[in-house]
Amino acid sequence: MQGRHLYTILAFLIAWLLFCYSAGITSHFSALPSGVHQSAQCDRASLAQNYYYDGLNFLYPEVNENRCIDGIVSCELPLTAYLSAVLYKAFSYDEFWFRLLSFCFFTAGMLALFLWLKTRVNAIVAFLLVILLQSSPILMFYSAGFLPDITALGLALVAWFLFARLFLPHPYLPSYKHWMLKLLFVLSLSLAVATKTTVAIQLLTMLGVVSLSFLPSFKITIHQRKEALVLLVLSCLIPIAWFFWSRHLSMTHNSQYFMMRVPIPEHWSDYQTAWLIYLANWPQQTFSEPLIYLFTGLLFLPIFLKKYISNELWFIAIINLFGSLCFLFLMIDQFKYHDYYIICLMPSFIINWLALSEAIGKIPAKLWYIKIILLIALVQIVSVQYNGGTVNLQERYTVGNYWEQSHINAQSYDSLRQKLTQLHSINRNSCVIAGIDPSPNNILYMMHLRGHRVSPEHDSARLNHIIYGAHPEYFISNDSTLEQRINKMVDSMALVASHNTIKVYRLYQD
Repeated sequence: MQGRHLYTILAFLIAWLLFCYSAGITSHFSALPSGVHQSAQCDRASLAQNYYYDGLNFLYPEVNENRCIDGIVSCELPLTAYLSAVLYKAFSYDEFWFRLLSFCFFTAGMLALFLWLKTRVNAIVAFLLVILLQSSPILMFYSAGFLPDITALGLALVAWFLFARLFLPHPYLPSYKHWMLKLLFVLSLSLAVATKTTVAIQLLTMLGVVSLSFLPSFKITIHQRKEALVLLVLSCLIPIAWFFWSRHLSMTHNSQYFMMRVPIPEHWSDYQTAWLIYLANWPQQTFSEPLIYLFTGLLFLPIFLKKYISNELWFIAIINLFGSLCFLFLMIDQFKYHDYYIICLMPSFIINWLALSEAIGKIPAKLWYIKIILLIALVQIVSVQYNGGTVNLQERYTVGNYWEQSHINAQSYDSLRQKLTQLHSINRNSCVIAGIDPSPNNILYMMHLRGHRVSPEHDSARLNHIIYGAHPEYFISNDSTLEQRINKMVDSMALVASHNTIKVYRLYQD
């Protein structure tokens, strides 16, 4: 039996990697941060860069901006960034390792999802559903990227599979009992929540269904429910501990760089506008049209199919949907400009498909043709979504396409960085100004330097503060008007190096 499980896992991994290769996901493993939300990618990648250069002290994550003084920031658990820095140390600095590590965490989650689906449907349908999820344009782009959301989703899916096999009843499969699997459950869930706070929805869903199982009227069966409660409580320890440590960093270093905030619109019209912006941009990036409307409608279908779905899975689906909707409505002001916020809400779709699979399994044998029709429909849906996902992935890496949306040309700055490595005077101990940079860490990250950035919205007071407060030694410019503004504030600017339209000056201050 154990050999059969290993064969199943091996077969899935081979099919999964072939799919990712054919879809074009693996072809971008060595790409620098680029495309949609390049700034968010550089922000997270800069954590790994600073761990690599400035020591592997996990408790003090740093970014490049303001590093002339102090770049230590509060943030969610920098698990992937830290492990990537370890890989940089072992195999040399290359963004390939960061992307590969994120992809490995995500792959572990998709394997767990496949195994969970396989407890309800056959292997072919389970794999089709995995591919359907992965073909989401958002997951196609971020599944081998720099954002922690994808690692958190992978770990959350591992936790869900283990929760199901440890505590949920199954018609014929025995429950897992080994202590190592229970430890893996606690670690995967706690690290997922600490890495991305949104995953707390999954923990609360598990806690909710276990708590309801103590009430006889709900008729929910949970194996070893007291032990389940203990493990869920233990899963809160790492997230809580890191929250208070990150809060300490915020207070002592005056930075809340990545910590999630709950935006409160001042007016109802602002809230409405946020929804209009979100609906105009991101739902079709979650799943292609018209599938997004179909999948959204299916989220509510289990409400009417309760007698065809096990109580445990039905309550899990409803609680998770309710929690995800509450988070979406509460955080819509953040969702309106961030496509990747939906990543950690993806389990609501997955659990919904599991619940519907149970209901479909109750179709009488004499109506076998309905199942055949549904299978054909699923194949067609996967085909449509795969085509939409692969096209969008290509667009996000195509310069000039609307969905590419990079703030800066990463390759140009990387080429300039290689020129600067030949100069011994400028390095990470130098304080620099980067401009014009619309995002805090883009140019500084690409150049492997530390300092300040300026952009068009910064007034003369901001420039004065940087020039006479931080005493920068170098100025990286991609705009001649900004060069003129800086030149009026210093004795002279000596050109050190250039590439395309980018110039590096040494500043001689008054």
